[in-house]
Amino acid sequence: MSAVATAAGVSRPTLYRWFPTKDDLLAAISVYEEEQFDLGVRALVVAHRSPARRLDAFLVFAVNYLDGLIGPDPIGADPRFALQSLARSLPAQVETLARLLGDALRQVPAVRSGALTSEQAAEMFLRVAISHYLVPHPDPDLLLANLRSFAGLPRRPSIRATG
Repeated sequence: MSAVATAAGVSRPTLYRWFPTKDDLLAAISVYEEEQFDLGVRALVVAHRSPARRLDAFLVFAVNYLDGLIGPDPIGADPRFALQSLARSLPAQVETLARLLGDALRQVPAVRSGALTSEQAAEMFLRVAISHYLVPHPDPDLLLANLRSFAGLPRRPSIRATG
């Protein structure tokens, strides 16, 4: 908590006034990150009318978003809390992603063939994203190319382009 207060430029009593415990602070950070991720997904849904472009934009967003979060210790000061938080938030994130991407998930060959539901595809993409967060892929561009391939999207020469 002392390091957080110093990094935030506030006194420890001020930090403790807003976040009485480390768990309170970690929970607030988790809620904030979930909200930021959801806002990003909502923005790309509005920006891309084509289902294939919407799905591709989501994959690019997810990899780029997580790359921005990944540091030398991705699960931070409290691994138990981080893992429990990820597990607790997954069902709601799957539901939200399936709803927001809607027909874009039908671009996935396994969904089109009936082997997976849209919700199962959304969960698979989120689980891959979580695994990239916990154990970062050494080449995020290759990870994105592989996700695009699984999603039935064409390979793109500029993998990280969000266009």
